[in-house]
Amino acid sequence: MTRRLIVMRHAKSDWANSRLSDHDRPLNDRGRRVAPLMGQYFVAKKMQPHAVIASTATRVRETLSLLLAELPCEPLLFFEQSLYLATTDVLVAHVRGLHDSWAETMIVGHNPGLSEFVSRLAAKPIEMPTAAVAILESDALTWADAITSKSWRLTDNWKPRELFE
Repeated sequence: MTRRLIVMRHAKSDWANSRLSDHDRPLNDRGRRVAPLMGQYFVAKKMQPHAVIASTATRVRETLSLLLAELPCEPLLFFEQSLYLATTDVLVAHVRGLHDSWAETMIVGHNPGLSEFVSRLAAKPIEMPTAAVAILESDALTWADAITSKSWRLTDNWKPRELFE
């Protein structure tokens, strides 16, 4: 079975209110415009994650709310505090723990961890600007085997500025 890992960085956030903590920053206008467009692109590319694990940050929650509203089926959704500004090692641990029945799973979080994680799996530098999506595939039998293997293929890398602007 092919395992597909969809990695997404949150859409563009708003820095206008300096009293908000980083965790509580919402999306800005551009982020609210791009997130549903990315959802529509998911539909066009026939991407439908079985499960999504995501950071608890407000900007991630808003990104997912707008993106998932565009999909025909709602995936299982898990918010994990440990994904807020997660390191590569934390992301690896989350993938290792994914349920093996979820052939297509999505992680939504933050940089620099996501860029480092995707670059490690793809074995080459991958830029993850806001709302970018990297799609990686492995033919490993389990997620635990997949995450420890060198068999990942970067099959796509979507950047909103290249798709919509």
